[in-house]
Amino acid sequence: MRTLAFKGLYWQDLISFTEQWKLLAGLRYDKYEFTSDNKLNHQSRSYLGHSLSPRIGLIWQPIESQSFYASYSKNFAPYGGRGMITIATDSKTVYDDKPQYSRQYEVGIKSDWFNDKLSSQIALYDLELYNVRYQPDAVNDPYNWQVRGSDRSQGIELSAIGQLSKNWYINSGVGYQQAKVHKDKKTPDNKGKYLSNTAKHSGHIGVRYLPYENWFTEVEFNYKGSMYNDDKNLVKRSGYGTWNAAVGYQTRSVDVTLAVTNLLGKEYWRSSSMPGTPRAFLLTASYKL
Repeated sequence: MRTLAFKGLYWQDLISFTEQWKLLAGLRYDKYEFTSDNKLNHQSRSYLGHSLSPRIGLIWQPIESQSFYASYSKNFAPYGGRGMITIATDSKTVYDDKPQYSRQYEVGIKSDWFNDKLSSQIALYDLELYNVRYQPDAVNDPYNWQVRGSDRSQGIELSAIGQLSKNWYINSGVGYQQAKVHKDKKTPDNKGKYLSNTAKHSGHIGVRYLPYENWFTEVEFNYKGSMYNDDKNLVKRSGYGTWNAAVGYQTRSVDVTLAVTNLLGKEYWRSSSMPGTPRAFLLTASYKL
């Protein structure tokens, strides 16, 4: 049996130097403990660790409706470190390495239009994931984990959300990214290759229409571009697009929605080993007292 206990403390503050310049600063401290217990053999192993995750952003707001920002953040996942502690007689099954963590740099512009009815955002980012794990021999030695290296994603995202007219609303976004292997101790030749199951292009657009009070209908289209099936970038599969739709009735107390996913029954593969979700109907109803 394995258990994971977390304790955390988070602080964040928004400091205004002037009406146009602001600083957002945050710091999170996490303390975690992994414990593995073998009730049959009466054996136990545990590990205590901690991590600091900073976040800082600078905002320039020349006018109320336009904000320019730059930010830096760091996040971690203890599973990338000793999270795979296992009870066994062979000591090599104890994975003892630094936690997996990520660093992200981002710059962008957030804008409000038409008296705050419509909002848009454009963002450029650079995201790197460190201490990526892998199993040298998952079949014969499933408890042996090693650090492969790091992956890097660079891209741009654009989004628009809000009210188009009295009865029409939109939620949309498009993105372009280059997600590549940055360092690979396992297979050095993979450096610079695209990450498998990761598309360069992606996007979505959803339109909601409110013909009468409390009633709504909406249609959504999701798109994923072509992507590689393998780490060596030898096999590529086509991109795909799916449609979703819904109709519903909402009041302060009642919420009834009928949703259809993959409306046209598109056959596709979400990953190299996972087929896409077929057409499905979901009826939900709730009542608030």
